[in-house]
Amino acid sequence: MKLCNLLSFLPLLYLGSAAKCGTWYTSDCFCDTDVRYCDEGQNGASDDILDQHPLWKHMQGFYKFEAYNFAFGLYLGSNFAQTNPYIGYLNHTIVGSRDYQHRYDILPPANASDPTKCGYIYDPFVASLPDYVCGENGILYLFEGFAVSTNERDGSLTTTPNLVTLGSEGVTDSYVISEEDNAKYKMVPVDENTLQGSVDSEVFLVTETFIFTNPERTEASSMQDVYAKTGENQSVLVQSTRFKFTKIDEQSFKDGLIADLEANNIVPSLRPDAVPMERTCLNPQCPSEENFCQIDPKCTISKYQEPEATIKAGPIVGIVCAVFAVLLVALYLIHRSAMARQKERLKDVFAKHVVQSLGIGKGASADFFTMEGLQREFNQIDVGEEGGDGKISKKELHAFMTSGKMGDVSDSDFNTLFGIIDSDGNGEVDFIEFASFMGDIKSNIEEYDNDGFDEHDA
Repeated sequence: MKLCNLLSFLPLLYLGSAAKCGTWYTSDCFCDTDVRYCDEGQNGASDDILDQHPLWKHMQGFYKFEAYNFAFGLYLGSNFAQTNPYIGYLNHTIVGSRDYQHRYDILPPANASDPTKCGYIYDPFVASLPDYVCGENGILYLFEGFAVSTNERDGSLTTTPNLVTLGSEGVTDSYVISEEDNAKYKMVPVDENTLQGSVDSEVFLVTETFIFTNPERTEASSMQDVYAKTGENQSVLVQSTRFKFTKIDEQSFKDGLIADLEANNIVPSLRPDAVPMERTCLNPQCPSEENFCQIDPKCTISKYQEPEATIKAGPIVGIVCAVFAVLLVALYLIHRSAMARQKERLKDVFAKHVVQSLGIGKGASADFFTMEGLQREFNQIDVGEEGGDGKISKKELHAFMTSGKMGDVSDSDFNTLFGIIDSDGNGEVDFIEFASFMGDIKSNIEEYDNDGFDEHDA
């Protein structure tokens, strides 16, 4: 197995540099179990919001709402926020990976007799309007939010300061959250009826919950809380807004918004150009394609990239071991064939020595191969220092093989020959082993004349 592992390293050098995940010899693709690692369209992966969670299909559309706003000791820029309830409209549109929300907050004319409303207008935005008359005109605030899906592909949305706007027609500085705030945005579906959202920065925290309140999902409520961060690990609730939404169709949205703008005598300079809107946003400055593509997964590179595949050791080792096994079998067969040829050659060599030394060959008498004849031949070899002990030693056989006209036999051939005759490998040849071997070479002996040459020798 160690040799197989060593040999398997060689194909790894080739396969590892260009291996594709998910093949029989490579690791599984992350995309098989995690769509974040898939290309769009692969394994059902999609960057489109509506494909990622069913809640968004229910949420998109047109709404009319009633709202209650409560401020807790912190001025947030509006005389009118204290007028409860107030009404508004929401247009929520989803296109591909992008989410567009346009909210019209309609605040009725202030009570002219209330000095806290018309005695001093402390909202610089309202105070700057040339056609505004306190007590006669209502105010329209436009809130717009733009978000995109995320690389998580779990239905959550996110945004950046450049996609979060607040303002109205004629207001050029509509961005309310700067890059310096280091805000983190998140909108996460909880189920098919509930959405949780948050904006967390160094100076404030906004939390929002949206939930459908009837089975038909035509009624919903939302709660939005704003906290100011006053110190380390401390925050104070400064504003809370409650919304009650009713889903309506596009025509009702258009007719209702126009009617309520008129009914509340909204300042003409604040009224939208067209209802319904005819461009991406209501504010003069809309997010650009460049703004969207800072975070839109359709035009950015995902952080989830399929890692380079690794080679599975098992299949490669298995193949290499199989090849190695076939190679061993082939080598074994070649070796076996070579040994058989060598054995036949050495049997010929020994037969020549027998014919030459014992004077037998073609026409040898039949009793030469009887037990008595073989015993006589055995005794003629068993003549060394240990002669007559009934065993032919290696030294005695070597003396026999190097005598006569045949000359020396190489050590390698002799050792192999002795191993062939000494079948039990005890280092000595007994009579049974000798007789058995002589039986094997009987046909070889009969091919030679008494001088040890066959009829083909010159």
